[in-house]
Amino acid sequence: MMVRLLAIAALAVGLAGPAVAQGNAPERTRQQIEAFMHEWIDAYNRGDSKTMASLTTADSFGVGDRGVISGNQRFERAVENEANLGAKVKSMDVDEVRMIGRNAAVAAGSYTVTYNNPQNPQPLTIEGTWMQVLERQRGGWRSVAASYTPFNPPPSPPPAAGASAPQPSAGSSTQ
Repeated sequence: MMVRLLAIAALAVGLAGPAVAQGNAPERTRQQIEAFMHEWIDAYNRGDSKTMASLTTADSFGVGDRGVISGNQRFERAVENEANLGAKVKSMDVDEVRMIGRNAAVAAGSYTVTYNNPQNPQPLTIEGTWMQVLERQRGGWRSVAASYTPFNPPPSPPPAAGASAPQPSAGSSTQ
């Protein structure tokens, strides 16, 4: 009977190990990731593509309303393009942080970005949600993958003069 209880206890401890390594992040880890996100925002708002690239892994990629970007050079160009459009993060909340291993986490929240393009007198504000997969490397967190989903994507440009408006696909109702 005692041997059976010890075997069950050993099995329970063995199964609990992986469960403890995953789930809600410890407060210290959450604070580290929040600090990482503040550094990310600061670099983005300065248009500092080199610093932003240093906060990502060499094989990182991003997914957003403009598609998938990967590679540091493409990433740096995307940041520079956003800076040229006057993009500034006004808020980025860290709502969730979950551990997905000892040195990996996923974080998510909401964001607000305002574009103050000098060529457009009306600022454009976009709100949405973000998610990043992060990996602890060399004592700090690095972004492996990121996704940004706007709630209110920028409006599509109107059709060119003389162009017909888009038509519904075959079989769809127009009423």
